[in-house]
Amino acid sequence: MNDAVITSYTLIDFPTESDLTAFFVFVEQNYDQLARDLRDNGMLKFYITRVFNKDGKFTVGNWLEYKNQDSYVACDQVWKTFMAEVYSRNTSVTAKIAPHRGIVQYDYS
Repeated sequence: MNDAVITSYTLIDFPTESDLTAFFVFVEQNYDQLARDLRDNGMLKFYITRVFNKDGKFTVGNWLEYKNQDSYVACDQVWKTFMAEVYSRNTSVTAKIAPHRGIVQYDYS
């Protein structure tokens, strides 16, 4: 399993469009360095998507792909450090977060 590509897909539901917009502003201001740190630790892909097929909902999907289990573990630490810094700045974004992790079984890309 250590050589398997690991994926992470997280859905983030915001209560209002204003909260969603605030999240996108936060991303634009903070994610360039985060993405560099993740790439340095084995992240292969990182997409942030706006989910459009949930009428009346304000949902973002984060898709990340890691080279292998070791990369996932290293990047998980990067995320923990990043989020600790975010919370220490009292950045408040109201959201419901639902993470999903998986191992790529088949790749038809």
